[in-house]
Amino acid sequence: MPYWIKRILLKSGELVAEKELRHDENYFDGDAPVVGDVIRICCRDRVFDAKVIWGNWRRRDPGQDPKVIVPLRVQEI
Repeated sequence: MPYWIKRILLKSGELVAEKELRHDENYFDGDAPVVGDVIRICCRDRVFDAKVIWGNWRRRDPGQDPKVIVPLRVQEI
């Protein structure tokens, strides 16, 4: 099930919203990480680790529609 990073909270406290991100940026086809997981993302020409803080509270039921894109919010660490 694909997932897309839609909000990024940077260390500076600035919030990067989905309107600033390209549609192909931080879009992944695979199992969506759960809240608390650390993932590697790209934002403003930088690649860094971020912690998932909202969006996928538990592993999704495999019976769900595979066309659903899981929206995630992350925080730079």
